[in-house]
Amino acid sequence: MSILRLLTLLVALLAPGVALACSCMWSGPFTKVALGTDLVVLGEVRSYYRHSMDVAVIEVLKGGEDRREIRVWGDSGALCRPYVTAFPRGTRWIFALKRLGEPTARDYAISVCGEYWLEVLEGQVAGRIAVAEHGGVKESAPLPDMLAWIRSGGATPLAPVPTAGPPGR
Repeated sequence: MSILRLLTLLVALLAPGVALACSCMWSGPFTKVALGTDLVVLGEVRSYYRHSMDVAVIEVLKGGEDRREIRVWGDSGALCRPYVTAFPRGTRWIFALKRLGEPTARDYAISVCGEYWLEVLEGQVAGRIAVAEHGGVKESAPLPDMLAWIRSGGATPLAPVPTAGPPGR
């Protein structure tokens, strides 16, 4: 075996994260992806466990979930999910989630292949709400308007406005 082949093999074995990295197309803004998920909740991040976060459910907006706290899995380094530390403890979000595994599974996952979360702050939601392109543009909308839009299955009018500031996640 040549030295070059041996070095290539060693690099591949020592850097599995590079070989297993996530690759996905951006599915769209929150208004395009959220209603196609299993569960949409208004929740508050309580704690982290490994690559997951425990979220206190303030309100179920779409789907069925009776528990007051749910576990949401993020990225371990090779999945198409955000790192859960992007959602600080004590902050509130609207999360659009997929059930992990079979329909009877109790945990959820959040995808990074679209805008599956909106930050809730001072009566507003912020994120890529309806903007067609992935990039630095973020929008905001009144929280009551967004809640009404989700509860109505997208039938209620929603008029997000562009926000200034750094692009963030």
